[in-house]
Amino acid sequence: MFAYILQRLVGALSVLFVVSVVSFGLYALTPGDPAVVLLEASGMHSPPREAVLAKRAELHMDDPLVLQYVHWLGGALQGDFGRSFRSYTPVAELYMSRIGATGLLAVCATALSVLIALPLGVLAAYRRGRLADSLAQIVVAAGGSMPGFWIGLLLVLVFAVNLHWLPAFGSPTPTGIILPAMVLAVANIAVLTRLTRSAVLDVLTQEYVTVAHAKGLAARPVTLKHVLPNVVVPVLTVLGLVFANLMVGTAVVEYVFAWPGIGRLAIDSALLRDQPVVVGFTVAAGLIFTVMNLLVDVGIAAIDPRVRSL
Repeated sequence: MFAYILQRLVGALSVLFVVSVVSFGLYALTPGDPAVVLLEASGMHSPPREAVLAKRAELHMDDPLVLQYVHWLGGALQGDFGRSFRSYTPVAELYMSRIGATGLLAVCATALSVLIALPLGVLAAYRRGRLADSLAQIVVAAGGSMPGFWIGLLLVLVFAVNLHWLPAFGSPTPTGIILPAMVLAVANIAVLTRLTRSAVLDVLTQEYVTVAHAKGLAARPVTLKHVLPNVVVPVLTVLGLVFANLMVGTAVVEYVFAWPGIGRLAIDSALLRDQPVVVGFTVAAGLIFTVMNLLVDVGIAAIDPRVRSL
C-alpha cells in the first residue's frame, strides 16, 4: 500500500509541475508591464520610472526566464501567487475568501447527486426493460442534454418568481443553496445513474452472483454483500472527477445565482484582464483535480486490494 501511494504521489507531483509551467507561461505572457499595473492598482497614478524599475526588480522581471520561473515557483510554494492588478489584494487571499462557498455548493450538489443517482441506477438495473428502467433512461437523457444555465433560469422562474418558495439568488443558507445545488446536480445525476446501471448490470452477470443465488441467498443480501461492493470502484472514480469539476466548473451557475464562488471570481478577472487572478485559478484547478485523483486512487486501493497490483 505504501509503494502504491508513493507511486501515485510521484505522478501527482509530475502533473502539478506541468500545471506550474503552464501557469507561469500565462503569467509571463501577460500583455503590458505588470510593474506599472501593480503600482497603479496600489494607488500610485503615473508612477515614476524609479518606482517602476524597483517594482520590476522586486518581481524579478529583468531576470532570465528560467530564473523568473524559479522565483515564481518559490513564491507559489509559499502561497504567494502575486497581487491582483485591480484591487492589489493577494491572489491567494481572494481565493481563500471564496473557496469555502464553492466547496459548500459542490458538497451539496454531490450529495444530492449520489442520493438520487445511486438508488435510481441500481433500481434500473434490477428492473431492466421495465417501467423503472425506462424512467431512469429518461432522466439520463434529459439531464445530459439540458444546459445548466437554462435549468437555472427555469427553476428561478418556477420556484422564485411564480411560487415564491425559494430566493432567486443563491446564498450559503438552507434555502439559498437549494436551487444552485439542484442545477449542478442534474447533469451529474444523469452521469452517475448511467454508470451505476451499467456497473450493476455487469456485476449481475458474474459467476459469484449466480452462485450466491444458487445457494438460496435472498436478493437483498446478494445486493448488499456482492453487488454494491463491486460497484463502488467505478462509481467512486467518476465521483471524484464530478466533485473536482464542481469545484472549478460552476462559473455559469454561480453567475446565474450570484453565488460568491471562485468560478465567478475567475470569470470576472478574465473579463477585466486581471492576469494574476486568472493564473491563480489555473493553479487552483490543477491542484484540486490532482488532489482529488490522488484521494480517489488511494480510496479505491483501500477498498479493493486488487488495484494495488496493477
